[in-house]
Amino acid sequence: MVVDPFDERTGGLGETIAGEGTERMKGFGRSLPQQIARILREEIIERKLPPGSKLPEPALVDRFETSRAPIREALYLLAQEDLIERTSRKGALVKGYARQEISELYRVRITLEKMALERICEKPETIRACLAALEPIAREMEKAKGGAARYHDLNFSFHKTIIILSQSDLLRRLYAQIEGPLKVVLRKSFSMEGAVPKSFGEHLQICDAIEQADVKKVSRILHKHNEDGMRRALISLPEHENTL
Repeated sequence: MVVDPFDERTGGLGETIAGEGTERMKGFGRSLPQQIARILREEIIERKLPPGSKLPEPALVDRFETSRAPIREALYLLAQEDLIERTSRKGALVKGYARQEISELYRVRITLEKMALERICEKPETIRACLAALEPIAREMEKAKGGAARYHDLNFSFHKTIIILSQSDLLRRLYAQIEGPLKVVLRKSFSMEGAVPKSFGEHLQICDAIEQADVKKVSRILHKHNEDGMRRALISLPEHENTL
């Protein structure tokens, strides 16, 4: 299962959990493994659980006051999202992403989003639908410029909306495969000073180019936007560390 930012049942943000070991999980239709995976997912994305952190089943059983079966399913979901890796010797570990992986991740994202925008710009009705969805997100992004965490969530929704409105099941499936690592890397890239205002301006340019149905212009802006994000993510990785 991969998190959809528009689906409150599969990882929507904003719910609070009351304390280690006595968490109160508000399901809103989610299964117990999905609720557990949501909590761990956010901790991984926010790097409260940094790369290499162990996720031992007994400790998670105690923390979430449940049996091993929901824990194992939650870990399976996170592994499917490429947020953790499971080994026979060490068990489940939070995954880190090497410089080459970060670069490849952004390049795949650029390719998929360019293809989505090409489809959107083919018809006036899809352009109107895209702008109707993106502009409210952009307004919320402007309000959130002072908070990197909230801005990160809106930024992800902006780009995911482009994929969704392409109306391509193939692009959606391919994008879903990179969502987990992408959220981790994006969160880090917005931690640099000046990153959020610059990013916001580029999102406005993307909206303007879509309105003009200028595929070449929007592809050029999108490419630079993602390349800048990739550079920020790579710069944020200390030289003595190999993974983010």
